[in-house]
Amino acid sequence: MSERTVCVTGIGIVSPVGNTREEAWKNIVQGVSGTDYISQFDASQWPTRIACEVKDFHLDKKAFHDGSLLNRSNEFGMQSAYEAMVDSGLSDILESKNNPIDPYRFGVSVGVGIGTIAPQELATLLRGTDFHSTDDFKLASSLEKTVNSKLLMKNHPGMFAGWLASRWNLRGPTSTIHTACASSGQSLGQAYLQIKRSEADIMLAGGADSLAGELLLAGFCLLGALSTRNDEPARASRPFDRDRDGFVASEGASMLVLEEKEHALRRGAHIYAEVVGYGETQSAYRITDLPPDGRGVKEAMEDALVQAGMVHSDIDYINAHGTSTELNDRIEALAISKVFSSRGCFPYINSTKSETGHLISAAGALEASFSILSIRDSVIPPSINLDHPDCGKSEYGDLRFVANKKLNYPVKVAMSNSVGFGGTNTSLIFKGID
Repeated sequence: MSERTVCVTGIGIVSPVGNTREEAWKNIVQGVSGTDYISQFDASQWPTRIACEVKDFHLDKKAFHDGSLLNRSNEFGMQSAYEAMVDSGLSDILESKNNPIDPYRFGVSVGVGIGTIAPQELATLLRGTDFHSTDDFKLASSLEKTVNSKLLMKNHPGMFAGWLASRWNLRGPTSTIHTACASSGQSLGQAYLQIKRSEADIMLAGGADSLAGELLLAGFCLLGALSTRNDEPARASRPFDRDRDGFVASEGASMLVLEEKEHALRRGAHIYAEVVGYGETQSAYRITDLPPDGRGVKEAMEDALVQAGMVHSDIDYINAHGTSTELNDRIEALAISKVFSSRGCFPYINSTKSETGHLISAAGALEASFSILSIRDSVIPPSINLDHPDCGKSEYGDLRFVANKKLNYPVKVAMSNSVGFGGTNTSLIFKGID
């Protein structure tokens, strides 16, 4: 069997800086911050009163007919998937009378969060339930009266992939991944590998999440991980900057269509870029901390380079995980130095989380999309708020950050990194079409 090449033929985005691919990309390039005061609930007495929320969003019924079946993050996911499918030209093909696409060769791979059940929904779930009953039938009857079945359907983590598959009758391999901040990077990587292994010809892959809701935000407040720069929201997310004080919680989605290249060319599809390498490692250290030597992140980047058949100097640009926490920024910068600077290679680096905040399970897919659009338009967006880099110097040479202003540059090859709680690391490499 000849080597199969994987390419990207569709991109969809819903984000705090724009609810379509091109709107979000325009604002990212211009350095627009998506951080503002929280509007979903009253956070006036919270230590963190800011977040990167999706604004003015309305689910298109063409994306999914019944929004009451979706929670907030899955609405974002369905909308971004619809945009990606339309962008790829596959939506019209699949809905035509003479659809030539084999549904058993079209799969789904998504990264998801842990759900966004609001306190009000929890109250509805629990109110009036007789948990002290020893009669199973009585307990079941009590739950039946108080629980709306849609509540469970909306918030079950496996439902998003199912809704995507049913929307377009996709009957190929389907998976749901939750490895925290690495989830959607891993979902893209697994989709890439499935096409490479000829388990599918097309995969709809990416992620959706919302960390801007009350319950999850409370958890990260208790961890002390969030920025409390409440007086300057737009300046709160500042990866690799000495004045950082934590990350900014965010929400949104990005979905991509990955396709075997010959399959895409036969149907005349537009190709954004090729997916040429994927590295996936486990740091096996502490649940929330990176190992001080940066080994897991380093190994993921090196594995991606090996799979891509590339040398270190081939990488023009890295969209770093760059969360705006001191530990992540410092150790990821060290890992990049070990992989690249130690060999005299200095790719440009940014973190688009400076504009979007941290989308957790959706972060990897969104940043992969931005990396691909950088290749398309020969421009690298800025890391805003990077006024005093404190991770840029190493024994191997200074890292090259794109700070506060876009850089017009002919990006041929881009790398996108993700690092998750629990220790999962991913690195994806994208290459422009010659």
